[in-house]
Amino acid sequence: MSVSRQLPDYPILLSGVAAPVVKGLREMGLPVTELHDDLAQLSGYQSSSWNLLLVGSQKAFNVRDRQLLSHCRIPLIDLAEFTSKQAQARTRDEMHQKSSYGIEQFNAAFVIRLKDRLQQTGGVWIRLSDYPYPFQGVICYGESDLGQDFLEYTNVMSPLPVTLDHLHLNAEAAWMNRANEESARKLRVELVSSYRQGLPVSLTSIESRNQLKTLFENINLDRKQMPLVWVTSLTTFFRWWNLRRELSVSINRRNASWETIISGQFEGFHPGLQIWKGRHSATVALSRGVNEIRDELLALAMNQERHPGGFTAHWAGSKSSLLPLGWNRSAASAAS
Repeated sequence: MSVSRQLPDYPILLSGVAAPVVKGLREMGLPVTELHDDLAQLSGYQSSSWNLLLVGSQKAFNVRDRQLLSHCRIPLIDLAEFTSKQAQARTRDEMHQKSSYGIEQFNAAFVIRLKDRLQQTGGVWIRLSDYPYPFQGVICYGESDLGQDFLEYTNVMSPLPVTLDHLHLNAEAAWMNRANEESARKLRVELVSSYRQGLPVSLTSIESRNQLKTLFENINLDRKQMPLVWVTSLTTFFRWWNLRRELSVSINRRNASWETIISGQFEGFHPGLQIWKGRHSATVALSRGVNEIRDELLALAMNQERHPGGFTAHWAGSKSSLLPLGWNRSAASAAS
């Protein structure tokens, strides 16, 4: 007699998903795991009420795989529907052949559509936070400490999936060139705007925490506008990002709570888990081992300026830019 085993609610299962998309999903902290070439490893499992299978647009299942999918009853999203505005998802009966609409691409719009589709299936958008708990943004100093070789070849030496100039601000150069009331206002606006969007910042002219404190005083920046900003060296931020990408999370729904198990090396950092319900999100701390996250304790808040996939999804598919994408007048007026 076969034993029926239960799949954890998360990580999300991937089959035949394009490698750049898999990398992008992992970088933004979405708990995912790739299946092998076939679905034989699902044999004997029953799906939970939340588990999900993402299928790449160029993946084709054989008869046995389609039978396993039917047995497991796992909700399925065909990424073919995200390849273009005209694209349509294949039905289960059409999964024996590849999609004719092309291949999925990881970018900011793809992530938003994926979040919406996941929630339509009854799932919840959950990912590792970009920054250690409780921080919601970061301002880095000490970029010069990385050395000239690193700065010249940052596109291959940086652990981030974006080039270092994404973290730079035009207003900092203007302030260094001419420090006056207007350049101070622009730098203040860009710093607060980046924080509200959850985008990391590296100030190239600042070498220490004390220098950063002096800069804030000189430009009349009220830290209350960035209450949960992480001030640290760029080296420390890189170390955190390298550790974060190695973390793995298993999540199960338990009545009115989530049970999470996190594994990996923290080394002094406190990872956070971001849970989305519609357009509202809450961030909770994770400790080593088993964590229980009760629904009534979630401090859900709305922030439409933040991308639900974090800063890597925000910048995904964009060319390098010194101005944050989505920079808007509301953030500017609030910061000025």
